Amino acid sequence: MVAVVVHQGPLLKILAHAAKFPANSVNGVLLGNCVESGSVEVHDVIPLCHTTLSLAPALEIGLAQVESYTHITGGVEIVGYYQSDSRSGSSDLSPLGRKIADKVAEHQAQAVVLLLDNKQLEQFCKASADNPFELFRQDGTRGWKRVTDGSKAAEGADAAPSLQLKGGDWKKLREEFFTMFKQLKHRTLHDFEEHLDDASKDWLNKGFAGMGKFLLPGNAL
Repeated sequence: MVAVVVHQGPLLKILAHAAKFPANSVNGVLLGNCVESGSVEVHDVIPLCHTTLSLAPALEIGLAQVESYTHITGGVEIVGYYQSDSRSGSSDLSPLGRKIADKVAEHQAQAVVLLLDNKQLEQFCKASADNPFELFRQDGTRGWKRVTDGSKAAEGADAAPSLQLKGGDWKKLREEFFTMFKQLKHRTLHDFEEHLDDASKDWLNKGFAGMGKFLLPGNAL
């Protein structure tokens, strides 16, 4: 089976990006590794835009900068795209999002897309759902197709594996997201669009609160 494995830190960054700009759509790229079997492991994300996802110059420059960064550092490559839509109730990858994902896929044929689903995010925050993300992969000429969660697939349906969380669990991710929000740490995350306005803002977010270790005073790991 083809697996898509994401570490907890990158998911927390996506949640922080969306929390920092709650009235805006946000997007970015996934960094990690692909293997010949089609499996993808996501180690990090780079937040790109928040003002408008169709801001072509910022996207083009951002993608070029990220690609240059991966070539210089080595070890990871662009393996996908993420998006959170500002529209209430949005649960599908928009036509614009699909076009941007196509652009990202030019860097990696096995690229995947993570969509932060607004409906599921609400349930996730209420502890009524575990996973607020939807996974999309390219399906030949059919374009970007939502990957069926094997645990929920109807009998006889394509029971492709769902998104797998590494280095934690969904409950822990929820707790750290709430703690991060209480501490206002999401405001310390910067996307590439912010970096273009102020070069002092680190778009790589290397020191973003220890990549997910958000704790209230007195709490222990």
